Amino acid sequence: MSSNNPLELIEQYLDRVRVYLPLDSEDTIVELQTHLIEEAERIGNGTMTAGSAMMAIERMGDPKSVAHEYAGSGEKVGPVPAEYANPVARITIVLVGIAAAFIIGITMLGVPLTQLFGADILNWPVSIPIMLFLNIIIIIGIIGIISLFDREKPLTEKTTLESIFGLGVEGFKPKGKLDALGDLVMGIFWGIVLMMPAIVILYSPEFTELYMLVVVWLFLGAVRGALFYIGGENNFNLAVEGILSAVWIAFAIVLLNIGFPVNYAYVYDGVSWSLFDLEGFFIEHSIPFVPFDWIWAFIIFITVVIAVWRIFVSTMKITMYLRAGKGIWWQGNWGERRSLRTPLWKRMLGEHDQFEQQKQTVFRDGYTEPDE
Repeated sequence: MSSNNPLELIEQYLDRVRVYLPLDSEDTIVELQTHLIEEAERIGNGTMTAGSAMMAIERMGDPKSVAHEYAGSGEKVGPVPAEYANPVARITIVLVGIAAAFIIGITMLGVPLTQLFGADILNWPVSIPIMLFLNIIIIIGIIGIISLFDREKPLTEKTTLESIFGLGVEGFKPKGKLDALGDLVMGIFWGIVLMMPAIVILYSPEFTELYMLVVVWLFLGAVRGALFYIGGENNFNLAVEGILSAVWIAFAIVLLNIGFPVNYAYVYDGVSWSLFDLEGFFIEHSIPFVPFDWIWAFIIFITVVIAVWRIFVSTMKITMYLRAGKGIWWQGNWGERRSLRTPLWKRMLGEHDQFEQQKQTVFRDGYTEPDE
């Protein structure tokens, strides 16, 4: 959607550029943001308007070319067009990671791959490269067709392809500060809840022997959240997340085999609360307890998928940061994009208030100065 807010126009344009940049390119985005603001103000004789912002954006050019110029992205990889090599590789990695997470989760539930993909597949290993080649050809054709429909869109509006490629950007986005705080608070909260005597009495005998390990894992998860909250995303925190996720996958196999962890439930008879033997009730009335085991298996499946995905992402990011020459610990970011705003030195000179007034002005078109 078009906007008369110059900062929104610049942000929309930079969202397009971000799709074609490598991960951890926020410094490049900030550099481009600064250049566009300064250029828009120069065009507007000291005042940034929607028109001057659009002219600055048009002078900067196509987002794919800008990404290549500033970050050296766009090197051709096999049959993939040069301008799409970076985003295609990123979203492919995301899809592979998701597929691997689900396959591992389903395998843990005892569903063999022959059931998952169909037992009638012949020469399964040999067919993999053929399927990949055909899929690549189809994807290239789809990219070409979609690109034809996106040709007339303005520079500030994401194309259909860029919206799809943006999933790769979101898939590797650093943990947000609020998410890290949530991990910290919820880890402590649920760890305490699981240790409460009124809750422990509900457990099955098998789970009673293991629940303290779950509590320890939850508290370690809270420590992980605290590390991300304090230090942002860095190699140490990513390694901790990957290790804890791997530990959970191993532990989840044990939890899955013990079945549903709760044998009792609290019931209220109008006067007081009392314990209700849930498992005994099902056995007494010859009702299979299987649905509860299915619920437990589904919970374990979801947690394992999340754990596998975290291991995958952590490994990819650590590798990326090591290639960039970064060490173990540094003050990282929390996934929040740096806000587009008037530079600090200009706000200190008092121009920010004037700019805020300009934002409320309705322009006649994209290239006119505001009415006097």
